[in-house]
Amino acid sequence: ESPESYGPNLPPALLSDLNVILRNSRHLSGLIDDILDLSQIETGRWALTKERVALSGIITSAVDALRPLFQSKSLYLRTDVQDDLPDVFCDRTRIREVMLNLLSNAGRFTEVGGVHLRAWREASDVVVQVTDTGPGISEEQQKRLFRPFEQLDGSIRRMHGGSGLGLSISKAFVELHAGEMWLTSQPGMGTSVCFRL
Repeated sequence: ESPESYGPNLPPALLSDLNVILRNSRHLSGLIDDILDLSQIETGRWALTKERVALSGIITSAVDALRPLFQSKSLYLRTDVQDDLPDVFCDRTRIREVMLNLLSNAGRFTEVGGVHLRAWREASDVVVQVTDTGPGISEEQQKRLFRPFEQLDGSIRRMHGGSGLGLSISKAFVELHAGEMWLTSQPGMGTSVCFRL
């Protein structure tokens, strides 16, 4: 929060990197708080702060925060957001966290190709889809994926990191908004995770 402490001649590229680090560290701090409050989510006592927000703005913020992950792995990150998406009555912070979790998972588990994020209107709902070109997930593993602390196997966790909480928390947040989350996948064919609000 004090870039001047690095000296008066801070290069713009470094200042930009510092801003990304600050934004992401704030997000990680928020994630720790969310993990501690997981029990409140499970008992339905989680309080949301809802307002009318432009989902396209949340998507842009999440994409900007995670673009360095994709660039570091030489992966593409494409977006296709319908121009006239309606505002969504939601908790901006929680839905941004859902977007960050989905994009982060897709980027971490994809080694070649990349990720395509789409958002469109369906009747009175908005649907968001994050599709990767990763290894895909078997039907048996899909049944366990939204459970807290579930991971596909230890070698994947060691290779890609993660606590096994991201998808379960994301699904819980979407459901607290009276929405739904689901995925489709086949081994060797990538994975699509979708949610509807």
